[in-house]
Amino acid sequence: MKTLLNKLLKGRITRWGFLAVLLIAAGATVAGMNQRHYQLGGGFIGHGAGLVYSCLQTPLDPAGRTAALVVKTVDDDGSLAGLLAAVGADTGSDAVGEDVMISRDTAKWSMVAYAQASGPPLQTKAILVYTGTLKFTGPDTFVINYTLDVYPVNVPVTSPFCDLPNADADRDGFPDTGATPALTIPGLTGVGQRVPILR
Repeated sequence: MKTLLNKLLKGRITRWGFLAVLLIAAGATVAGMNQRHYQLGGGFIGHGAGLVYSCLQTPLDPAGRTAALVVKTVDDDGSLAGLLAAVGADTGSDAVGEDVMISRDTAKWSMVAYAQASGPPLQTKAILVYTGTLKFTGPDTFVINYTLDVYPVNVPVTSPFCDLPNADADRDGFPDTGATPALTIPGLTGVGQRVPILR
């Protein structure tokens, strides 16, 4: 067996073949090393689904692989207002959550916000649960794809969801185990851009 291997290694074709395989493997390794691994963190302004929003990503680890999220709606074309009215609310809270990188350029995320009647007292009418992905398209830009689930809490009798049970009977701010959303809106999209140092 050793003799056969020596004969193969002495042949020109075999030597050039091994060299080619080594060069291809080295090239693939270097190309993989040069791919940018994006990090979570920073302030962004985004828009999509009729909204303009600000987003703050606060890294939870030094590599920027996980982050806490706070998202605030700053402009609405009426899309959110219509949803709020359907559950008897007139305002929405900031959304809070986390995201985690699942590949070199993509993170998955989830957030919770509340549809509220301003009161007094302030009253939660529905829990809004957002889940989706964020894909960096450059160091300062991203696209998001997400789903919104609406869980009724204290909806008025005029709401189309008034016959559904309270999804937060234990009042912990999360949908109860086994609760079913009254409304699911899939396929929502948006884009975001990092806020640079302006001066």
